Amino acid sequence: MENNTDDVYKAKRFFEIDFIKGFATIFMIIFHFFYLMYFMDIVKFEIKQGILHFMAKISHTIFILMVGVNSAISYNKFREKNKELYEKDYTSFKNQYIGKTAKRSLFLLLAGLTMTVLSYLGFGNLFVKFGIFHFVGVALLLAIPIVHNKFLALAVTLFIAIVHVLSNTSRMRAFFSSNCQNVPFICFITGVYNIKFSSLDHFSIIPYFALVSFGIFLGHLLYTDKKRKFLNKKEEEKFENYEKKNVVNNIGLMGKNSFIIYFFHFVLFYILLIGYKYQLKPKLDTFMAQNSVTEKMDTLEGSNLGENTPKVEN
Repeated sequence: MENNTDDVYKAKRFFEIDFIKGFATIFMIIFHFFYLMYFMDIVKFEIKQGILHFMAKISHTIFILMVGVNSAISYNKFREKNKELYEKDYTSFKNQYIGKTAKRSLFLLLAGLTMTVLSYLGFGNLFVKFGIFHFVGVALLLAIPIVHNKFLALAVTLFIAIVHVLSNTSRMRAFFSSNCQNVPFICFITGVYNIKFSSLDHFSIIPYFALVSFGIFLGHLLYTDKKRKFLNKKEEEKFENYEKKNVVNNIGLMGKNSFIIYFFHFVLFYILLIGYKYQLKPKLDTFMAQNSVTEKMDTLEGSNLGENTPKVEN
């Protein structure tokens, strides 16, 4: 039997998903520019509240939620492409799906490791220990047992939400504070308690995997492998026309390549801001200081000239 698994992800894309991710990408780019300026001690913008904080929250919530939505859609596409194998030999089908997901996960984990090394070179102890790439890479593997069933995914969402609430009670925090002393990094990654780590970018399994599992629920609820469940055929044909608009298409292109943009824009911003901080900024400061001195001298000279000008008597 011919294996069609290699082109499973080349099947129909739902443009609205890419469009939503595209908006999140724009928010992310704007936030990271000011975020890096803050941590590089260039300008101390307010990043922990206000509009920048809001943009960051919206951005990463959409990204992580869409990981789940896309996982559900990708699973349905994979199952449809391998329908015969799914019906006759479910074990082989499952193994192929695990292999496909593991490759994707490995790619993201390698991207995460690269970000870890680069951030360590640039920011020392604030380096990324378990950032968005690490998280998504692990989340894809954790989602394998639930990706086929929307109700199981919803149950996991509720379970993580309950665990998150309970882990933040005073009694449980005291418990984790004591027991996480021996395994601080595991507690940091899982999200139950953070004893000593700081990081530029951190997404723990609790609570963020709840967004992935809820995204899986939404993916199954709203889509099949080829169509939208929330629209009838006539509505879908009309809806598809929006994809032809340039604005929608361009923003969707950003969403389609969001993880590539995420990786490279961060590195690019860092290089540009390093150049600004250590090359351009000192020259600008010197230039502004010289101008300030010149203006003061001109002011003094004007003042002296006025004092030395003889008064004309009528």
